[in-house]
Amino acid sequence: MNTLLAAFAAMSMGSPVVADDLLPDASLLAYELASAYVTTNNSELPPGTRALRFSTASVNYGLGRLEIRGGAISGGTQLVNQRVYRTDGSFWDRPAGSFIYHPSHGHIHFEDWTIFRLKQVLPNNGVGATVATGAKTSFCIIELRHHDSSAPGHNTAPSYNSCGQVQGLRPGWADVYGASLSGQFIDLTGVPDGVYWLEGDVDPDNLLLESDETNNAVRIQVAIGSVPTAVADSYEDNDSQAITDARPEGGANSPNLGLVLNERIINDLSMEDSADWYKMRIHAGSVGSYIQMDSPYLQQSNLNLSLHNSSGTQIRSSTGSYSWENISLEGLPAGDYYIRVTKSGSGNNPLYRLIISPTPNNPPFLNMELPAAGTRYVEKSYATFPVQWNGGDPDQDPKFVSILRSREAGNNGIAEPIPGYQDMPNAQGSANINTADFGLGKWFVLGVGTDGGAQTLSWAPGAVWIYIKGDINKDGHVHEDDYWMAINLISTTRGLSELDHNILDMDRDGKISRRDMLLLWELVNDHDH
Repeated sequence: MNTLLAAFAAMSMGSPVVADDLLPDASLLAYELASAYVTTNNSELPPGTRALRFSTASVNYGLGRLEIRGGAISGGTQLVNQRVYRTDGSFWDRPAGSFIYHPSHGHIHFEDWTIFRLKQVLPNNGVGATVATGAKTSFCIIELRHHDSSAPGHNTAPSYNSCGQVQGLRPGWADVYGASLSGQFIDLTGVPDGVYWLEGDVDPDNLLLESDETNNAVRIQVAIGSVPTAVADSYEDNDSQAITDARPEGGANSPNLGLVLNERIINDLSMEDSADWYKMRIHAGSVGSYIQMDSPYLQQSNLNLSLHNSSGTQIRSSTGSYSWENISLEGLPAGDYYIRVTKSGSGNNPLYRLIISPTPNNPPFLNMELPAAGTRYVEKSYATFPVQWNGGDPDQDPKFVSILRSREAGNNGIAEPIPGYQDMPNAQGSANINTADFGLGKWFVLGVGTDGGAQTLSWAPGAVWIYIKGDINKDGHVHEDDYWMAINLISTTRGLSELDHNILDMDRDGKISRRDMLLLWELVNDHDH
C-alpha cells in the first residue's frame, strides 16, 4: 500500500525534468581549404621557400554554443574554461586549454586550435602517410560568417564578436582565417611534385567537449607542381546535352547516369575540351542533398559547375575562383537534370571528380502472399507452384522482384536464387515456379524486392514439398522396395499422410485404388529392368 501511495504522489508532483547538455560540434569547411595555392612569397619562411597556403573556416555544426572563457593566469598563458549550456537553461564549466597573447594579431588566441597535414593519396583515393605538417595554430574564435542560419540557436543572444575573454561560435556560425594570416601554411621543402591530401584538423588535442569527435578532420586534394596535359577521360564524348542524351542510360562509362539512388563518386575525369555534360534522375531534393565538383588543380585550371533542368535551362550554378564547387539540390522536384562542368579560363584541367549526393533512398515494400500458409505438395518436373506478391516503392522508383528458396524458414543467409525468376518487374505480381531443378523435400520461398539501391525481404507464409510419384521411401528413386512399402502402408488402418497420398496417387485422380498399385508396379519394372 505504501508503494502504491508513493507512486500516486510522484504522479501528482510530476516527473522530474532531466536536463541534457547542448554540445557544440566543431569542424572545418572544405571549400575554404580548397582555396589552397603554392607560393614562395612567405613572410614566415626564408625567402624563396615553397609553401602551401590556404584559408580556414572553423564551423559549429552542433546544437549548442561553442563558448570558451578566460580563467586564471598561469605563467605566460591564461587557463581557459569551456562553458557547456544545458536544455534547462543552466550551464557548467570545464577546463579546456589556454589563451595566449598573439603579437602579430594584437589580441589573445585559443592555443592549438588547428593543425594541418599533407598526406599521400593512395589508390582509389585512399589516405596515406603524412609527408609534411604545419605548426599547431592558435585562433581568436569569433563569428564572421553565417554557414547555416536555420540552425536552432543561430541568432539567439549573446553573439561572439570580439577577441576578448569570452570567445565562441553559436550553432551554424563560422570563423574564417585568410590564407595570408600567420600559421596558414605548410612548408613544402623536400616535398616532391604530385597530388596530395590537404588535411585540416580542428581541436586536434580534443580540448573541447563535443557531440561528435569523428568529423574534426577535413580533407581536400591539392596538386603540387605544374599542370600536366589533359587527355580525354572514359566518359567522353559528352560535350553537349544532345550527345549525353544519346548515350546509353546507366551504361558503363556513360555520362547518361540514369536514376541515382545513393552517393555516387566519379573519379579520374578531365577537362580537355569546352564542357562536360552528365544526365541524372533523382528524387525530390531534400536537406543535405547536393552535387559537387572538385579538382586538386584548384587555382591553376579553374572549373565551374552548373545544374540544368530537363529542358537544358540552367537553374543553379557555382562559379568560384578555384576548382571546388558545390550546388545544393534542396527543394528541387524529382526528375531528370543535367550537370555541366566548364572551364573558367583557357587552361585545361587534367583531373577532377564529380560527387552526387542525392536524397536518401527509401526501400521498397514487398509482401509475399503465395505459397499460402501450410505446405503445398508439388510433383517434381510435372507440376509448377505459384508465387504471388504485392508491393511498390514510396519514391515511385522502378522495382524488381527476385524469388529465392531455402531449406530453413527465415534464414536469409542460405537462401539461393531460383534460376529464371530473378529481377522480374514488380507489376507482374506473380509467377509459376518450374520444379525441374528442385531437390526433393520441403522448401521455403523468399521474395527480394529492389529499386536498384535498396531492397526489402519477405518470406512467403507457406512452404512447398517436392516429391516424385511412387517414391514412397523418398530416396529419389522408384524401385521394388517402394512398391512393397506402399502395399504395407495401404494395408494398415492408420491411413496415409497427405504427402504419401500424393505420392501413391499414380493416376492423379485424387484417390488410392488397385489401379494405382498396378501403375506403381509397372513403373518399378520399367525402372528395374
